[in-house]
Amino acid sequence: MNVYQAALSRIEEAILTHDDFYVSFSGGKDSGVLLNLVIEVAKKLNRLPVKTVFADLEIIFEETSRYTRSLMDSADVEPYWLCLSEIENNASSVYQRYFKYWGKTENPWARDMPDMPYVINEDNCPDWLKPYYVSKSSNEWTITKFGEALCDKTGAQAIANFIGMRDDESYGRLMNVRCMKNRDKKNPHTYRYVGKDPRTWICLPIHDWKIADVWHYYAVNKLDYNRVYDAMWKMGIPPHEQRTCFAFGEEQSKTLNQWCVIEPATWNRMVERVQGANFGKMYNHTRINSGKVKKPENLSWKEYTKVLMVSLPEASREIFEEKFKIVFWYHWHHYEVKENIAKDIYIQDSRKDCKAMMAKTGLKQKYFITWETLASAIIKRDFVFKKYGFGYSNKMQEKIERLYEKWQDI
Repeated sequence: MNVYQAALSRIEEAILTHDDFYVSFSGGKDSGVLLNLVIEVAKKLNRLPVKTVFADLEIIFEETSRYTRSLMDSADVEPYWLCLSEIENNASSVYQRYFKYWGKTENPWARDMPDMPYVINEDNCPDWLKPYYVSKSSNEWTITKFGEALCDKTGAQAIANFIGMRDDESYGRLMNVRCMKNRDKKNPHTYRYVGKDPRTWICLPIHDWKIADVWHYYAVNKLDYNRVYDAMWKMGIPPHEQRTCFAFGEEQSKTLNQWCVIEPATWNRMVERVQGANFGKMYNHTRINSGKVKKPENLSWKEYTKVLMVSLPEASREIFEEKFKIVFWYHWHHYEVKENIAKDIYIQDSRKDCKAMMAKTGLKQKYFITWETLASAIIKRDFVFKKYGFGYSNKMQEKIERLYEKWQDI
């Protein structure tokens, strides 16, 4: 069978083997295909309307809002349009490291609050959803926590959450299909997370579709779609790089230069709303974050790192101090204490010095810290410190929440 037939078969199987089901909708091309496929199967099985949840991140294209509403207003859909505030990353500024979309003290918002009757915000959040709404990650509670909330609401013991994810978009998405770790799998495309959200099963019916399949489906069925992709195509952006999602994350911030061209009015509000937006528009898609970093000739990399740290705002400086402290502790504990490698060996000033020491000692690169790398992280605003494999920790998220609770009235 072809991928279209396979997707219909997977959707039908999921609907028939779970008490309930819903679609996590993003407003993009893949979730648009998925929602239409699920409606097609649900109509055949007499299981309409299709519960559909959309997390509105405030800063979205007006066209994304239009397209999403066109589907949500359909009689075939039971809509849940979430405008609940969340703390979000801002990779374009050292002065406003985070901002809170739809926060009550964050006016003026980039968009007016939608006023459709199916919009859920902090003022009308239903009792069945409140226990699951935690201001940590919209992905977490709209993808799995929302499923648990729907189970409480409907009495379902197992619910299928359909997600429009294709595994050819990234290695991480491929691993969502291939990986078995921490997953209880019914089949390669249906799983739940071990030890959490026991009633919610994630289903990926179009994981093996290619981007050509997606656009072919829209074309042969003459379906409406998000016209932002047309604008991106006219800008010369290849299909595999076209994104309509949130603008200010670590990866998404590279697309800020597209917003001012596609929707100038939206862009004007973004600049007023988020610090660093205009800087990100000019530089995030350039080599400023990936090119070689230079220092003043009269300073060592260690001295230059200290100069950079002093120049940072206090909140940003604290983030890097914490990351650097962890790195130095790790090397001290694992290499100096356990393997008896001296500091003057594993701490080098530049990457060039590091390579020379590697040749001299035969040690691998993992044993070394260079002040050049630390300085580069500051200049490139690598707050997560991905260079050393860091991710977002619960400790960091809790700290952000405490800061917002403390200063939310200012």
